[in-house]
Amino acid sequence: MIPLLIYIFLKKYGKQNLLENHLRTQKLLRSFFYVFLVSLLVMVILLIPASSRSQNLQRNYKITKGGDEIGWLRLEKKMEGNISSLLMVSEIKTRMIFRINVSAKESSVFENGQMIYSSQFRKTNGDTKVDKETRLADDKYEVSENGEKQDLDFHFIGVNLLSLYFQEPVDISFVYCDNHQCFVKIGKTDDGGYKVKFPDGNSNIFYYSGGICTKICVNHTFYSAEIILNP
Repeated sequence: MIPLLIYIFLKKYGKQNLLENHLRTQKLLRSFFYVFLVSLLVMVILLIPASSRSQNLQRNYKITKGGDEIGWLRLEKKMEGNISSLLMVSEIKTRMIFRINVSAKESSVFENGQMIYSSQFRKTNGDTKVDKETRLADDKYEVSENGEKQDLDFHFIGVNLLSLYFQEPVDISFVYCDNHQCFVKIGKTDDGGYKVKFPDGNSNIFYYSGGICTKICVNHTFYSAEIILNP
């Protein structure tokens, strides 16, 4: 009789202990799962802003002439995988005998280090002066302007003029000028700048600090100006 009572006692309370252990185990697993989930969410929240900063860039510049501020310029760069998109938007309001208002927009798209598209658009006092697009199609470049199309003689563009606003041309001797549809030479100046002289005799000199373009000196036949990075 006594062994039977002991068996019943152990069976009853043994099941209770197993149930309690099972419940404690479930609670512990749930706690670990919640901790893991919260940690994962925190990591995602922290990583998203860092990723955005690394893939998107924006810089603002002021345009001066003779010490007076006459306009502004904004640069944007977006990276998505192996595709890099560059954008430059600017506006100038000044006076040379008469009032001049110039607005411009340039863009370029590079894939695996090769330019596949670029565009230039400029208005002066409301009149469109430049509206040009360059596309890579079937291993050749095609330029569209004023309803006409023209094929270029070369098949690869790795750096164009807009690129120089985003990267210092270290070990680069030539850059493609979209406006003139040709490659132009880059020459180092005595004060550390990079001079690009265009076929029409005008030139730009780019200055960098830590790989960032801080100033561009624009030398035109009829005027000179500076594009200066805003701190």
